[in-house]
Amino acid sequence: MADELKIWALREGNGATTVSGVSGVKLENILEETLVKRPEMLENGLHLVGRQTPTESGPLDLLGVDAGGRLVVFELKREKLTREAVTQCIDYASALSVKAPEELGEFIAEHAGTGGIDEIDDFEEWYIDRFADNELSDLLPPRLVLVGVGVDERAERMARFLRDGGIDISVLTFYGFEHQGETLLARQVEVEQTTSTKPRSQRLSPAEKEERAQRLLHDQGLTDLFNSVCDALQGALPSLGPVPAKMGRIFYLGGRRGRFCSLFAGYPAISAGLALSLPAKAHSDESLLAELRSGIELHQWQHGGYAIAIESPQDWEKQREEVLRYLQRAAESWPDDSGESIDVRLREFIGSIPSGRVATYGQVADQVGSAAQAVASWLGALPEDTDVPWWRVINREGGISFADPERPNWQQELLAHEGVTVGEDDRIDLDAHQWSG
Repeated sequence: MADELKIWALREGNGATTVSGVSGVKLENILEETLVKRPEMLENGLHLVGRQTPTESGPLDLLGVDAGGRLVVFELKREKLTREAVTQCIDYASALSVKAPEELGEFIAEHAGTGGIDEIDDFEEWYIDRFADNELSDLLPPRLVLVGVGVDERAERMARFLRDGGIDISVLTFYGFEHQGETLLARQVEVEQTTSTKPRSQRLSPAEKEERAQRLLHDQGLTDLFNSVCDALQGALPSLGPVPAKMGRIFYLGGRRGRFCSLFAGYPAISAGLALSLPAKAHSDESLLAELRSGIELHQWQHGGYAIAIESPQDWEKQREEVLRYLQRAAESWPDDSGESIDVRLREFIGSIPSGRVATYGQVADQVGSAAQAVASWLGALPEDTDVPWWRVINREGGISFADPERPNWQQELLAHEGVTVGEDDRIDLDAHQWSG
């Protein structure tokens, strides 16, 4: 443990002058405001989504999402970190961990937009734009980061014990100094995190997601039922395009924008069996829902939507005809953007992005009539020798959301070869390089 950090200003002739420290109270005021404006001082790739977020345990200092799409709880103290800071951080993190991913997303969106934090209207859309191949469940469990002006021995011992026991906790200390009218900040890592911040989209391919879903279905004895429902959905709606997810499948309707429906196992709002979400764009049409409500119980789904529980093959047979009829009517109410296949539109649009320019997942999705997550999954499934310039597609923040684990800088190298500068934080200046086509 570093009890004290000192800085000297070197002068000509080997002279050195001690740089004066800044008082703790003043430093905390400087520190929190500075970290909100420059979150990379905490860690590269961090997105802050909350400041002084109200919880049942009190205001949570800072809430963020790291480069891998995982939630990070920050506890800031104006003086040395003590054991109380450790327990308080655990309290905040445990309160967030018991929320379902969709509930957590709504909680974050509700409290964003204050204290220098950007407003978030729809957290799921915000999240998918930045972590295109992730799911909301990748937010949890949260990481814990303690930030203070030094740390006492007991707090450091507790943090190391938790880390060694598998809890992702780290400790950062900042020190302030005054030098020639300027305030200097020095950061020191006292307890390092043990897990990688490498984006999860880089570690879990669509095939791996499919494999995980199949294991989950097998463990719950739902494989045959899942396959039966999937076959019925695609038989009734041949234009449905499935995208693998860790809990099942997400379906997009060819030629229409946005997620159409999904079929999951182990969804928290459904006590047993499968959960079939209903098309979000049809929720406001009570004429479509009225007939369905009369014979089938609807459960709450994310962002105020609905889902149907399918507990057994017999349960599915009772609901099948009515559910499929509803989905067909919902599909008819969505405007068809083009009769051309989504694969052709993706190839043509991405292939037209000029060398030296980039486009975002959302930008591509808007042009071809799809969703950012579907675009990312389609790109991730391309063969290595593809002629599609996949490296020219990035996330809305200008960040790199995909990489080959064996060649982690492959996309950065291809972009650099075309004259696109990638910063140290793996971000691209969209003002300079985004294509307007």
